[in-house]
Amino acid sequence: MTQEEVAALMSSSKNETEWNANADKVKAAFGGDYPDFWYGLIIMSGLINRTLGPGSDEIKITAL
Repeated sequence: MTQEEVAALMSSSKNETEWNANADKVKAAFGGDYPDFWYGLIIMSGLINRTLGPGSDEIKITAL
């Protein structure tokens, strides 16, 4: 999966549920982890805020 494919997939998310499902697809394509370019492509570029709304980049993610 290329950076462009990841960006297109994540941009297609209509809500948080779809976002999480798409993020799982990305992780599966990269052996269970986010790709090295994830933070820059998704967070720093503002893609998450453009897709899910302002402040989305401040969501705290915790491991179970």
